[in-house]
Amino acid sequence: MANNRSTDLPQPTRDLNTAIANLNEFGYCLVTDALSSVETDALRIRLIEQATAEKQKGLAFEDGGPQQNWGDFRDAEGQLRPQSFTEDGGGCNQRVWMLINKGEIFQTVLFKPTVRQLVEHVLGEHYLLSSHTANIAKPGGVSMDLHTDQWWMPTPTRRDRSPLPIGSITRARFDQDENGLSNMVSPAVVVNVLWMLDDFSAKNGGTRLVPGSHLTGRQPDKELDQDVETVVAEGPAGTALVIDGRIWHGTGANVSENSRFAVITTFCGPQFRPQENFTVGTSLEVLEDASPDLLALLGFKIWNAYGRIESPLADFIQPGQTSLGEMCPE
Repeated sequence: MANNRSTDLPQPTRDLNTAIANLNEFGYCLVTDALSSVETDALRIRLIEQATAEKQKGLAFEDGGPQQNWGDFRDAEGQLRPQSFTEDGGGCNQRVWMLINKGEIFQTVLFKPTVRQLVEHVLGEHYLLSSHTANIAKPGGVSMDLHTDQWWMPTPTRRDRSPLPIGSITRARFDQDENGLSNMVSPAVVVNVLWMLDDFSAKNGGTRLVPGSHLTGRQPDKELDQDVETVVAEGPAGTALVIDGRIWHGTGANVSENSRFAVITTFCGPQFRPQENFTVGTSLEVLEDASPDLLALLGFKIWNAYGRIESPLADFIQPGQTSLGEMCPE
């Protein structure tokens, strides 16, 4: 892994080439002034309005309590527990999902040229929006376990080895070759962008990262890697943290007295299933005014015959479009 001395690590920069070099070597970079102060303030105000309303109506999704983790979706009998993140003293973080529907201001961050160039550098010229969400980290939360955001990506393996079947991989159960991978690593197929709406610091739960871990070729192990050194992504409000989907990272614990606000945008290759189902869940009002670029991000553009309804030669599918039904000749 990369040297973890702070003087060697990525610093906030406006220079695209420096950001690309940091992303290649360390697995992350920090883009200064990715958002203007006006944009940052407007996003923060709209996010607070939305989160407050969802809380008041009993629709808030909260996690991060001392007794909870991302796997705590079911009870002892295996039944889904929709409120599992608001019970037993939990709920220190509030998540706001599907921002694409929750204000035009949230769409503006998707078209920032420098950040999009960084995403294209990693994923190539075609990619999808996987999720567009927000996290309000309130005081009292605990650090999230280290993980990657492409845990579902099968790892390279030897011909004589029987890997975990692809459909059996979960966040807690992934394929790990105990004998190493002969320096082979899977390519990056995910890029995360965290838009800082507040100054990020170690005290208010800034994202923890393991520099260079994107090139290890494996997932972090809670036991084996419990002493691994992490650094905190710090920067002023308006900074964008861009990370390779393979890097080990986790939300830090907010031990300050104030909540910390961030928008989190995830992109993935066009071959993969997005976290949020935009082709079904995006409101018609958004789609009516959507540009071709936005429609492509949302999954309405056909990619090499994938994502089609009927003809693979069409450029886009239409919102609400269905396939031809059963037909008989006249």
